[in-house]
Amino acid sequence: MSGTGLLSALRQDLHFAARMIAKRPGFSAAIVLTVAIGIGANTALFSVIRAVLLRPLGYENPQRLVVLTRGATPIHVDEFRAASRSYTETGVFAGGAEQMALTGSGEPQVVSAARVSGNFLSILGVAPVIGRSFLPSEDRAGAPDVAMISTRLWQQHFAGDRAILGHMATLAGTPYTIIGVLPPRFTFPFADTDTDVWITRPIEWSRIPLKSRPLSPYLDIFGRLKPNVDLQQANTELALLNHQYATAHPAMLDAKPSTADNPTTVRSLQESIVADVRIPLLLLSGAVGLLLFIVCANVASLLLARAATRAREFAVRSALGAARNRLLRQLLTESTLLSLLGGVFGILLAWAALRSIRTATALDLPRSSEIHLDLGVLGFALALSLLTGILFGLAPALSAFRRDLAAVLRGNLATPHGRFRRRLATGPRGLLVAGQVALSLVLLVSAGLLLQTLAHLYQVDPGFRADHVLTMSVSLAPAQYDTDAKRANFYKQLVERVESIPGVEHAGVTFTLPATDWAGTPIQITGRPEPPLNQRPIAVVQQISPDYFSTLKIPLRRGRNFTIGDNASAPGVSIIDEGLARLFWPQYPRGESPIGQHLLVGSHKQPLEIVGIAAEVHQSGRDTEPMPGFYLPNAQSPPQAAILALRTKSDPATFTDAVRRQVLALDHNQPISEIKTLSAVLDASESQRRLMFSLLAAFSIVATLLAVLGLYSVISYSVVERTREIAIRQALGAQRGSILALVLRQGLGLALGGIVLGIAVAAGVTRLLNSMLFGVKAIDPVTFVLAAMLFLIVALAASYIPARRAAAVEPMAALRDS
Repeated sequence: MSGTGLLSALRQDLHFAARMIAKRPGFSAAIVLTVAIGIGANTALFSVIRAVLLRPLGYENPQRLVVLTRGATPIHVDEFRAASRSYTETGVFAGGAEQMALTGSGEPQVVSAARVSGNFLSILGVAPVIGRSFLPSEDRAGAPDVAMISTRLWQQHFAGDRAILGHMATLAGTPYTIIGVLPPRFTFPFADTDTDVWITRPIEWSRIPLKSRPLSPYLDIFGRLKPNVDLQQANTELALLNHQYATAHPAMLDAKPSTADNPTTVRSLQESIVADVRIPLLLLSGAVGLLLFIVCANVASLLLARAATRAREFAVRSALGAARNRLLRQLLTESTLLSLLGGVFGILLAWAALRSIRTATALDLPRSSEIHLDLGVLGFALALSLLTGILFGLAPALSAFRRDLAAVLRGNLATPHGRFRRRLATGPRGLLVAGQVALSLVLLVSAGLLLQTLAHLYQVDPGFRADHVLTMSVSLAPAQYDTDAKRANFYKQLVERVESIPGVEHAGVTFTLPATDWAGTPIQITGRPEPPLNQRPIAVVQQISPDYFSTLKIPLRRGRNFTIGDNASAPGVSIIDEGLARLFWPQYPRGESPIGQHLLVGSHKQPLEIVGIAAEVHQSGRDTEPMPGFYLPNAQSPPQAAILALRTKSDPATFTDAVRRQVLALDHNQPISEIKTLSAVLDASESQRRLMFSLLAAFSIVATLLAVLGLYSVISYSVVERTREIAIRQALGAQRGSILALVLRQGLGLALGGIVLGIAVAAGVTRLLNSMLFGVKAIDPVTFVLAAMLFLIVALAASYIPARRAAAVEPMAALRDS
């Protein structure tokens, strides 16, 4: 066939397909909507995975960029950088973002800052949009304070003024000279944080007190591998350098040997960014892939039924000379056109879903600003639509031509009932329905396991009460609050002012909140053998004000609370939790009392008297065991940045403005940030599981409905095809109950086949959920049995309607019509 003839035939096929689609608008709309759901979900997930997992980082030769997986102390950083030979260049960044107050024009605002070594842009191969990079001399102590800012901050705060270079901006009370603006969407080193400012000297990270910096492994090392060095060689060198460091500094905290739970390795920068979301994203992609298979099976089942009703049309056209390959092409054109229409609506659904995904915090997606519909994603949607149309159109098209066309023309459409039952069980329609049931059951079991996980999580007492508590961050300017006395006085006045607000019951200050990040330090009890510092137990440390326990309703089991008398001039005191009490006094609460004993903290030589014992708190979330911890009086050890928490009598969110006014009245340059209720903080620690459950539940509901619809349509069609057989059975004396049972057995047989297959598949697939489960095993008999029973009940309901219709057949009328 010539090119012109092929185009003409294709145009005719498209015109005929459009006519057939328009002829049955309800049927066509159902297929388009069903396909749209499957393609929309897959397109949205592909867009996310492509942006987050597949697309290379926007740096020069990003595959050569690596990062060490564990933090290092300043001395370790210096020795590693001097001795390593696997890198063209290495750099350092502080282990977390620094919240800094930007002041000087209007109300102060908080910006997120990253402390990086001066050569970080050179390593990444990135140049500023305007301005210059840091100079080597600007990375040294005492050098002028300079900063680079994000494009977002430049445009929003400085109106995109290109004369910004050399401008002085006051950050955390210190004037910084702006020397450059970084490209849009530049996020290094914190891909999940909107960083706005980059400054040098990571060793001066304000989250770590000056006296604790030499012993704290708070610095992260990154670098660019040499062209002839791979990850295995870099890891071999790292193991040697770590051994040398541990030999030279055996007591340092970062001299501990690597463990399976906390290894020290060289990892690609991209892998370090996406490691926490890789498994959830792949699990979701598998779920939407199953959903698409179910969609294809469902639509194919519907088209099989419709193809059977068009058998006479195909027979007539064949008798008039139409070639079978031409008829096959027309049917595939029709199914592909339906799929393309579904793809168009699917893209619209994906666009709406991506708008929500980019702003959702539940997955905490890195590189979320790169997620969008581009030509690559649209190409994927087009290819998926074409493939889907061919997949669900091929089986009906081939099935339509397996019939005896001569018999069709004679009007003999009946099938012997025994052979029909066998064909339904093993034929295309039966296999498609069983496949839908099996895949739907996999999704249903997965959602059930996550539901049980959430139920078990909610039964865990976190050790505090999160209701009616508002929290916010307060980061004090090091230049202004440069002594313990100044910081302690600020926090004391802040708590007093906030507690004076009508409706506030209690207010307190803490270093970190439960269910979030935590800081740990080595501890030891005096009067016992003192092992090296890095062999002592690590405990969570919190600096709190006296009303903190009352604010969070953390029970005090023994001893006393802190008082305003526990200040800098008083003897050092501490409150330990029951986990720490059991660690050093295994007989607790019996035996020797910890009250009155003394605690050695870190490298400090001055012991602290234990004056109280508090209940345990799940510092890392309810899905982890509580870590041993202790508390210090805020007045004796005030941090540079802290969390203010207040318990209110009514909705805590309504107190935000009142608290902000009290903070500004105390210091007009002091902003607050990260304002959240404690309930939201606790929910955020479990949000990934909740989101996974919500999505899997939604997918399983849609899949179950599609499977039930497929089962209903197949049984309904079988009743139509077996009308003559049913009429003969009734004429020979069969009771309506036996007819009803006959059809129900047919439906339940298909459902049971799918359930058995689904249980077998789910037993293997649910193992992938292990990392997200809590309090339940991947193969949980209760969940599997309940999911199977639920499907049986739904399948019975779906089969009952056509079964009643079959039982209501009037024998004489049916035989006369046939």
